[in-house]
Amino acid sequence: MSEFRNFGIGVAVYFETMRALAVICLVAGLLYLPSIMYYDSTSYDETGRSSIGWQLRGSLMCHDTKWVPCPTCTLDDWADSPRRYAIAENNLVFVLANECADIRLREGLQHLVVILFLAIAIFALGFHQKKLELQYDEAILSASDYSIKVDDPPLDATDPDEWKEFFSRFEGAHVTYVTVGLDNKHVVNALIKRRLLLQKLRQLHRSEHGTKEHQNATLEDLIAIATKRKPRLARSFIKTEEKCRNLLSPEKTYGTTSIFVTFETESAQRNVLRALSVGHKDILQNNVLALNDPNHAFRGKYVLSVAEAPEPSTIRWQDQDATLMMKLNQRILTSLITIVIVWGGFISVRAAFLKSDTLAAFLIAILNILGPHLFKLVNKLEAHPDEGSWQASLYMKVCTFRWINTAIVTTMVTPFMDTIAINGLIAKVDAVLKAEIITQPVVHMLDIWNNIKRHIFAPFSANQETMDSNFHGSIQHLGEKYTAMTKIIFLCIFYSPIFPASFFYGAFAYAANFYTDKFLFFRSWAAIPRIGNDVAVLSRNFYFPMTLVIMVIMSEFYMSAYPFDSLCDTYDFVNNGDEVLSQYIGTHRAYLASGGGNSEAVTVTVNGDVSDRVYRFCSQDFSSRFGSLLNFFDENKDDWMSEDQIFLTYLYGLCVVVAISLSFVFFFQHELWDNCKSFFTGTYHTEECDSGARFSDQEEIKAYVPQYHHLRFARPLLSCDIDAIDQDHIGWTDLQHTSDFYNLTKGIEHLTCGREKNNSAFAVVKHWAPKKTRRDSNSSLSFYGSTIAPMECKHF
Repeated sequence: MSEFRNFGIGVAVYFETMRALAVICLVAGLLYLPSIMYYDSTSYDETGRSSIGWQLRGSLMCHDTKWVPCPTCTLDDWADSPRRYAIAENNLVFVLANECADIRLREGLQHLVVILFLAIAIFALGFHQKKLELQYDEAILSASDYSIKVDDPPLDATDPDEWKEFFSRFEGAHVTYVTVGLDNKHVVNALIKRRLLLQKLRQLHRSEHGTKEHQNATLEDLIAIATKRKPRLARSFIKTEEKCRNLLSPEKTYGTTSIFVTFETESAQRNVLRALSVGHKDILQNNVLALNDPNHAFRGKYVLSVAEAPEPSTIRWQDQDATLMMKLNQRILTSLITIVIVWGGFISVRAAFLKSDTLAAFLIAILNILGPHLFKLVNKLEAHPDEGSWQASLYMKVCTFRWINTAIVTTMVTPFMDTIAINGLIAKVDAVLKAEIITQPVVHMLDIWNNIKRHIFAPFSANQETMDSNFHGSIQHLGEKYTAMTKIIFLCIFYSPIFPASFFYGAFAYAANFYTDKFLFFRSWAAIPRIGNDVAVLSRNFYFPMTLVIMVIMSEFYMSAYPFDSLCDTYDFVNNGDEVLSQYIGTHRAYLASGGGNSEAVTVTVNGDVSDRVYRFCSQDFSSRFGSLLNFFDENKDDWMSEDQIFLTYLYGLCVVVAISLSFVFFFQHELWDNCKSFFTGTYHTEECDSGARFSDQEEIKAYVPQYHHLRFARPLLSCDIDAIDQDHIGWTDLQHTSDFYNLTKGIEHLTCGREKNNSAFAVVKHWAPKKTRRDSNSSLSFYGSTIAPMECKHF
């Protein structure tokens, strides 16, 4: 698995987690084997399991049913399951009872053992993830290890030399790079549009005059041809040119949004972070006295908000100007849209289940594939400072959609009394799990859209750049991948009390997705930004603990609701001498309430012996019983429960209280407490070792160079002057074009007339290369008179 660490912590931890979950599901399934064997025996179902599919025989699905007298039952009580309600002559009412064996203490305790195993395994996985993140971060040096980000710079602090001078005051600090981000999103967007239109103009000119003459064409020539052949294109380009000229006029000024500072050593970065670590309250109040050294106030009066910078490839430069109020409004809007999409999915799946379980299962699988694409569009309405934050937001939306769409909707649309019935809830879950195992890996392997782009669109591309853009590979988002992983364990856990074999499905699904994703990662996917552990942290601190809590709650619900027929024994017999009850004795032809005209009929025989008891309706549906959450308040539970079931219900009710309490403590410790503490005091610390290596010695490392990705271009578009920096630090190379070809600041001199160089409309990146002396045999580097060994391990 170490081969993944070169692609970022997030990617490496994703594959490690998927492999671990495959093992966890397999072990959980093996722990369930005694229960599975019991449910597959005549001890549980006296009628045998031969008529049930082999994969469902180890579930609570009950084939042993019997029509029983229920003189007080009404059709309203069975409105959701009319096929379990029948009326014979003289309005004799019969209802279908589940006659399978009672829940035994042994199976209930085995299920509790699985819960404990999963709790230990998932929390152990969380600790393993954190250990891996630390190992991978120390093994691969990146710009993030040397850099900080200033989130609240003064708007007029656009001079990189001023920032360099300020941060050089700190102990052992040599500033190698400073990147000044500006609030120039509208400028960049206008120039990108201009670049796209210019590309069309060149294509039009090439088709008119040929390649050779096209190479010497001026901008006036391009516009002249377009005016004759495509005047609308010419007008659009001229209008965009004018917009760019206005945005780049000397009167326009653009304030600073963020500052990225890269130091030559890791220790310098950590010294700065430690020295400037103060509470958010002090930052908001600009309390200079909170700093240990007054010289650490920028310009002598500003308390800066600084943090370790994310990886350069993850920075969303177009969103650096977003304010808190803007983000809040965006989140409200996207939350409302998410609710609408989730509700639409619910309506669609419910309608499909009315037609066919198989149709609904594949519809769920298709929605789970298409849903993330909708949420990617929704997420574009949100501003995020880096890809890690954007992916975490996507993860929350898609995970909520998939959880509801896959597990919760299936339960809600299935009548309660069909939970363990033949072709009931368990059969639906089986179909959904099969569809998840088959559909997602197959669709990903086919990679239909990208194959169309490569084999159909690319050969007919008008120019080389357009053709190259069709070979980018499939764009993947780690947030979406994590939701697919979380969804599988959630589905298995949600239904494990009634379908223990679901964990074997889960193990197979994880294995299939692991090898499919691993194959596609190296052969088909586009490069994934080197995001950190944002999604992994959200998963282990919130979604995995929530999954365990839901497992305990659903175990309590299902345990309290067995046998899912809403019938209670009145302990009365049909042969007790009552005139009404005595009418039930004999053979009757009873008509089912389903079908409208009572066309379907069943034959019911009541012999009048001690086995022919009279029943009454009693709601076992946990959705209608508030007390079913804990069952300490459910006074009528002993009407249908065995003694073992009563004990297990109390036990699981207690487990619910413990699980919710522990989850709250865990969440409070990891989220609420840390956030509250950071509001009042600085909380910077790190467990990473100082490698002693220098930034400038790293052959494959990136600087913070503002660039924007666009599907129409093979490489990101640069939005700053890079003439004075090390070109190797841009992060990519192109075999056909120089970096200037992708630089938005080039070729627009006629639009920037009169604008002073120190009043730039573009981000500024400045490089101060260190003065190196000869290296010794241990590759240590003498730097301004000090020598640091390559593996000096210090903790801050």
